[in-house]
Amino acid sequence: MAAAVCGALCLCALAAEYQPPAGERAAVRRPGAESVLPGGRILSPAGAQFPSGPGPMGLALSPDGKTVATLDGGAIRNSLTVLRRDGGVWRAQTLNIESGSAGGGVDFSRSLFSGVVFANGRDVYASDGLPGRVRLLDARSGVVKQTYELNAGGLAGSHAGELAFDARRGWLFVLDQGNSRLVMIDTKRARIAATVPLEQPVALALAADARRVYVTHRGEAGYGFLTAVDVEHPAAPRIAGTVRTGGAADASDRGGAGIAVTQDYIFVSNNNQDSVSIIQARTLRPVREIELRAPGLEGLRGIAPLGLHHEPTNGWILAAESGINAVAVIDARTFAVLGHIPAAWFPTQVSTREGRMFTASAKGHGAGPNASRQGPVLGGAAEPFWRGAVSIAPLPGADELPAMTGRVWANNGFTPSRAGAAPLPPELDHAVIIVKQGHTFDEVLGDVETAANGAVASLPPLARYGRRGVIVQQKNELRQRLGLRFVNVTPNQHALAERFAFSDNFYAEAGGERPWKNAALWRSLERNGVAYRIFGGEDGQDGVSPDGTDQQRASQFIGVIGRDYLQPGKPLPRLLLLRLPGGRMAKPRPEDGYPFQASYAAGSDHALGRVVQFLSQTPYWKRMAILVAEEDPQGGADHIDSHRTLFFAVSPWAKRNYCSHVNASMPAALKLALRILRLPPVDLASAAAADLGRLFTDEADGRPFGLEPSTLEVFDPAKAREPQP
Repeated sequence: MAAAVCGALCLCALAAEYQPPAGERAAVRRPGAESVLPGGRILSPAGAQFPSGPGPMGLALSPDGKTVATLDGGAIRNSLTVLRRDGGVWRAQTLNIESGSAGGGVDFSRSLFSGVVFANGRDVYASDGLPGRVRLLDARSGVVKQTYELNAGGLAGSHAGELAFDARRGWLFVLDQGNSRLVMIDTKRARIAATVPLEQPVALALAADARRVYVTHRGEAGYGFLTAVDVEHPAAPRIAGTVRTGGAADASDRGGAGIAVTQDYIFVSNNNQDSVSIIQARTLRPVREIELRAPGLEGLRGIAPLGLHHEPTNGWILAAESGINAVAVIDARTFAVLGHIPAAWFPTQVSTREGRMFTASAKGHGAGPNASRQGPVLGGAAEPFWRGAVSIAPLPGADELPAMTGRVWANNGFTPSRAGAAPLPPELDHAVIIVKQGHTFDEVLGDVETAANGAVASLPPLARYGRRGVIVQQKNELRQRLGLRFVNVTPNQHALAERFAFSDNFYAEAGGERPWKNAALWRSLERNGVAYRIFGGEDGQDGVSPDGTDQQRASQFIGVIGRDYLQPGKPLPRLLLLRLPGGRMAKPRPEDGYPFQASYAAGSDHALGRVVQFLSQTPYWKRMAILVAEEDPQGGADHIDSHRTLFFAVSPWAKRNYCSHVNASMPAALKLALRILRLPPVDLASAAAADLGRLFTDEADGRPFGLEPSTLEVFDPAKAREPQP
C-alpha cells in the first residue's frame, strides 16, 4: 500500500514540470547578493553574511551572546571561525587549527557534525574527529589549553563527535562515534569518568536542568532511536529509556541528525525521511511526526533536516534544511510548520539569541572560479569546495514567513514551470550512466571554443588535458622524465564533443551526488520492474578491485555485457551504471603505466572511448542514450566555477556537436535517464532539476563510434595496471 501511494504521489509530480530558476545563467558566487548555484538553484539568504572556514558543521554561541564559533571541516585542514560583536558590528576571524584526522579535516562519512561548545566567554571545546580527542581552545588565538584523549586505556579507533557541556558542574559529554559510546569527562579533574555504550550515536543534547543527556543513534533494522541517559550523577550514568524515531531508514541514513529539547517535548530531525519526531520528555513516548514537504511534490524527499534549535521567546523549533537551503519554522506547541526562511548553501546548524538567528552553512555561497585568463589561482581549488558561511539575521515575525517561504520555493525550482520539458525521441528506452572523476570543463574541453550552435564558454590556456596539452614535470618526479608539449591527452572526449552533444554549464558538487548510492532510485526501478546493473562500485563486489584501473573496469563491463546478455540473447538491463574513477589525479606510477599525472586523464579517456565504441556496435544502440558525467572535478582549474565539469549525451539521437548552456548538474542527468526509462522523479533534486531534453533531435545517426587511440608516450593501455603491493 505504501509503495502504491508513493508511486501515485510521484506520478502527480509529473503532472507539472519543475525546473531550477537559473536557466542558462552560469554559477556565480555573490555573498550579500543573489548567487547562482551549480545546478541552477538560487541563493538569497536572509540577513548579513560572514565567511567561515570550509564546511562548518558545528555552531556555538557564547553565554553572553557576543561571540559565535563554528568548527569547520575542510578538504585540507580544520578551522575555527569566530565572530565577535564589537560596538554593534560583527567581525569574523578564521583560525586554522592542527588536525590529526585521516586525510585532513573532518570525515563526513563518519560524522554529521563536528562538536563545538563554549566553556566560558572566551574558550571553546572542539571535537577533532578521527584522532579521538577533544581540545579546549582559546577562541581568540586558537591556542590549545587542554586536550582530552578518548583513546585511553588501550582503546583505539575513537571518533569524537558532538558535544554538550554542563558549565555549572564542569562535565563535558562527548559522542565517540568510532567506539559507539557516550563519554563523560570531568573537566575539573581532566579525566574520563564514565562511558555508556550506544549503537551508532549521531547527535546529543543536554536537558535544561542538566539531569539528562539525550542521544540519537541507529539501531537494529536501520531504525533511528533516541536514548535518555540519566546524568544526575555523571560518574555513574544510567539509561533512563529508549524510544524509536522515524521509520525504517536507508543504509545511508545516520539516524536522528539533530535534537531540540523543550520543557515538555524532545524534537528529533530524521534527515533522509524529511521529518521531525516529537517525543514526550517525561515519559519518552512518541507523540507524532512532523512532515517537511514541498507543495506539489509531497511524495518526494530531499529537504534533509539537520540541526534543530528551540527558540523560547516565540515557541518555535527551527530546523536547518540542508537539502533546500532554508530554515524551517515549526510551532513547538501546535506542531504546525509555519514557514521557511532562506539560508545559504547547505545549512547545518541554527541557533538564536536576543532576537537574532545564527545559521551555519557548509557550502556558503558557492565556490566561484579558481582561474582567470592569467592562469589558475594560487593555492588550487580543493579549499573553495568547502567555503562556508555564517548568516546573522533578525528573527522574522510570523507575518514575514509567507513571503520568505515563497522565496524558498522559487529559489529551489519548486514552482511549476510554464515551459514544458522538451520531447525525447520515442525510440529511446535504454539509458547508460557513466560517472567519471577528476576534471573541470576548462582543463579538458577548454580548447573547444565553438560548437555547431555557437560559442562555447571555454578558456584554451587552461586546457592542460586538451588536444594540445602541455605535460610538465611535476614536483618530486624523476628529473630524466621530460615534459611533453602539444599532446592530445583526451582524444575520445573531444571526438564525443564533435560527434554528439555536450554541456559547458554542467557542475559536480565534489562527490556530493553519487547516483549509485541513491536508494530512492533503486527502489523506484525495482518497484516499476526496470532491470538495472551497476559496474565499478566502491566495494569491489563486481569483480574489480577498488584500486583497479579504468581499463579493467571497461574490460569487465564489456565482457559481462557480452557474456550475460548479448551472446545468449537475453534482454539488456534498461539502466546500466558504470563508474570510471581512475581519471582523478595521483602521483605518477611509471612502473604501472602512468608516467605522468596526465596519464590518469588519458587512461580514463581511453576507457570511456572503449565503452562507447562497444555499446555503439550493439543491437541496442538506436534505443540508447549514454550520459557521461563527472563526479568530482578534484581541484582542477576553471574560469567559470571550480565545480564546472564535463557532461556528454551520446546517442544516435543526440544533436551533432551541440553545446547545451543550461545550468545543470548530476540530478539533471538522473532526471533525463528517468525520462528515457518512462519513470517519474525519485527525489526533490531530480524533480526540480534542469531539463536536458533539448540535447536530442528526431533524426538518428546510427553510425558506431570509433575509438581514438591514445598517445602512447602519455598512456599505453597495454602497460596499465593497478598498484602493486
